[in-house]
Amino acid sequence: MTSTFASMAARDIDDEDLRSNVEDELEWDPAVPATSIAVSVTDHTVTLAGTVHTLAQRLAATQAARRVKDVHAIVDNVVVAPPRSIGKSDEEIGLAVEHVLETSTLPPGLKAVVRDGVVTLTGVVEHQYQRTAAENRISDLRGVSWVRNDIEVKAHASEKVIRSRIVSAIHRNADLDSRGIHVMAAGHEIWLSGQTRSLTARAQAEAAAWSAPGVETVHNNITIG
Repeated sequence: MTSTFASMAARDIDDEDLRSNVEDELEWDPAVPATSIAVSVTDHTVTLAGTVHTLAQRLAATQAARRVKDVHAIVDNVVVAPPRSIGKSDEEIGLAVEHVLETSTLPPGLKAVVRDGVVTLTGVVEHQYQRTAAENRISDLRGVSWVRNDIEVKAHASEKVIRSRIVSAIHRNADLDSRGIHVMAAGHEIWLSGQTRSLTARAQAEAAAWSAPGVETVHNNITIG
């Protein structure tokens, strides 16, 4: 019996079963309007399609799909179309964005331009988490269909310090097998390589790389084992 279970565990899941698992995860997540999203799978690549009312719902759907074991890549074809009753003009969205930038703990100097519901953010911050926080705050606003994040990350840190902090962060993460991940730094540019067991672990390794101050680019070449 033991050998039978081992062989079953080692067998790759087929696309139909993976599609079913992704649909179950979408239905499980209360932040996702599962009935509005269609799922298809080809060679472990998941494609999401359909229409949702907010950008937050679209992002929640991709995050839910990413959590599913054996998902290797995600194609996001979901469209954000706010109901007419809560539709916002670009001017209204711009005022809401301006209020967030002025009243939150985000670094000063960030700018935003709104066109057809798409918000483009610009400016300079020292840490990636600040860049991400700005995008997340704007994504929650009604009427925003997408956020183009052109905020730059710039900080004074040596290549050696950046790499050392990334390697330490990966070693501290209990969900990552640090022996399978390799980090290379060139200035403020990072290359990740190696292998992880899931798309979520791959994303966690990339998040660890972005956590170091001064990182401007991360090339994530980690494969899924």
